Formats: sequence, C-alpha cells, structure tokens
Amino acid sequence: MSIRTEKVAEEVKHQISEVLLRDMSGFTTEAGLGLVTVTRVIVSRDLKNSKIYLSFIGNKNSPEVCVEKINFKSKQIRMHLAHRIRLKFTPEIVFYYDDTIEYASRIDELIKEIHKGENDK
Repeated sequence: MSIRTEKVAEEVKHQISEVLLRDMSGFTTEAGLGLVTVTRVIVSRDLKNSKIYLSFIGNKNSPEVCVEKINFKSKQIRMHLAHRIRLKFTPEIVFYYDDTIEYASRIDELIKEIHKGENDK
C-alpha cells in the first residue's frame, strides 16, 4: 500500500468508529451489537472500495449476524462517512468479522496446555 492509501485507510477507520459510536449508536443498541470495534481497514489503490474489519464485545447475536446487520446499514454509514471525510469519492464499504482476537486466544490456550503437560512430567 502506498502512503496515501494508508493515510486514507487510517482516517476511514477513525471516522467509521466515530460514526458507529455517535451517529449510529441507537442502531447498534437496538440491534444488540454490543461494543463494536473497528480493527482494520483496507482501502483499494483507487480509493473507491474499502474492507472494514470489526470485532464485537457483549453482543447478543453471533458475529456473522452482527456483520449482516451492519452491512444492511452500510449505505447509511457511508453517507455519514461522506459528511465527515473530504475525498473525491467516498469509498464503497463492506464489513467483515475480524476473528484474530479469538484466534490469538485459542493459540494462547494451546500453548498453556503444552506447558502444563511439560510441568506434569
């Protein structure tokens, strides 16, 4: 990624977080999404498309259902983003679930099991 796309991705990440926290807080509460965190944003070279990775804490539904609900509101979120960020084109946004936290905790559990087995010997 070029420096420009990295800067735009970082700004989109910050602004999407603000939109979900302030402008869409009623939606996130009603939908039972809990705490929504933007973990990573990948913007295409032409700055017209972006992939936004989210994690959820305290959600009532499965992560896939939560992402589906947010993707349903992506046009409205994109509109809020367009008001907050000055670009020639506001990128199309698609949300994905970021499971790296769960993956890291699973690896940590496996390492603890290995060390526990060594200590028992």
